[in-house]
Amino acid sequence: MGARRLFLFSFSIFFCTVLSAQNLILNSGFENFSDCPIYMSPMDVLIEDVSLPTSSSGDYFNQCANEDFGVPSNFKGNQSAAEGSAYIGLYFYALNDYREYAQLNTAKKLREKHPYKISFQVSLAENSNLALKSMSILLVNRKVKVPNSSVLTKSRLDLEKDLEFHEVQLKADNSMADTSGWVTLSAEFDARGFESHILIGNFHNNGNTQLLNAAKLPSSSDFSYYYIDNFILEELPRVNYEQDKIYVMEQNPFEPKGYELDAKALASVQKIFKYLKENAEVQMKITGHAENIGTTEYNKFISSLRARAVALHLKKLGIAEDRIVWEGVGDTKPLRNGKLKAKDFEDGRVEFVMTKFDNR
Repeated sequence: MGARRLFLFSFSIFFCTVLSAQNLILNSGFENFSDCPIYMSPMDVLIEDVSLPTSSSGDYFNQCANEDFGVPSNFKGNQSAAEGSAYIGLYFYALNDYREYAQLNTAKKLREKHPYKISFQVSLAENSNLALKSMSILLVNRKVKVPNSSVLTKSRLDLEKDLEFHEVQLKADNSMADTSGWVTLSAEFDARGFESHILIGNFHNNGNTQLLNAAKLPSSSDFSYYYIDNFILEELPRVNYEQDKIYVMEQNPFEPKGYELDAKALASVQKIFKYLKENAEVQMKITGHAENIGTTEYNKFISSLRARAVALHLKKLGIAEDRIVWEGVGDTKPLRNGKLKAKDFEDGRVEFVMTKFDNR
C-alpha cells in the first residue's frame, strides 16, 4: 500500500492583493558604487545606500578593484560574486567582541501585519577558521549609529532613543562552513509597520555565539569572516479564505505513515493559523479522506488521522479548540464525484472549510 505524507496545497486560494515580485532592498547586490575599492576605505563612502551602524567598517570587493579588493580574488580568499560583479565582507566573530555590520535601506517602510520574505547569500572566506551555526537580521525604524566597534547586542540597542527593532532568525540551505560556494539564508516574517532599515551582522558576543564544529575554545587569533551578496526582500500576498468554500490539501506520494505533516505542510498550516488568529469570527472544519486501499474501518482510521494532524498542530499554535472541528470520512467521498476535478488530486486528501464562528 502506498502511504502518504501530507503537505498543503491551496486548491482555490484567493489573494486580497496581487503583488509583483519587487525587491524592496536598495542596491541589493552592491553594484552601485561611487568609487572602485583600491585601498581600505569605509564601505559607506564607496557603496550607495549602505551605511555603518558602528565605527567599524566591513570591506567592499568589486571586479574593478586591485587584487586586494578584487572579485573573485582578494585578500580574504577567492570567491566569485553570487550576482553581478561585487559583494561585501564582514567580521562576524573576532577577538574582544570586535564586529562589523552593514545597514541597508528599504525602498519604503514595510506594511504592518503584512508578510515578507527576505533572502541573501553568504560564503565563508577561505582564511576564516570559525563558522557560525546560524545568522539573523535586525529590522529597525531608523538608521543606527553608535560610536564603537563592539557587538550590537539587543540590550545595547535598547538604550538607543526612539529606536524600534525586531530580530528575524534565518534558515540556511547548506552548511555555513562552506567556502567553495554561496549559502542562501532566508526567512518569512510579518512586518510590524516601522521597518525601514536592515542590519546585517552578529548580534551576540563571543561567549553567546554558536559556532560550528567548536571542539575546543577559539584562540585569540581565530575569526569568522563572511562574504555577503544578493539581498532580496519581497512582500508576500496575504492569503484570504472565502467562507463556506472547500480548500484541498494535496499529498506527496508514497511517504511513510501517510498522515504526518511535512515541512511544506507545517509552513502552510502556519499561514492558516495566522488567518484564523486575525479573523476571530471564523472557525475551521477539517475533513480527512482516504483512498480505497483497505477495509472501510482502516480507510476511516487513516482519514481521521490526517484531519487530526492538522487540527492538533493548529491547537498547538494557539487556536482555541472550539474553533476547530475535524472528522475522517474514509473513502466515502471520492473526488471523482463531479463536484471537484481529480486531475491533480487523488482521493486521499484533507479538505477544510472556513465558516462563521458562533461562540454562544
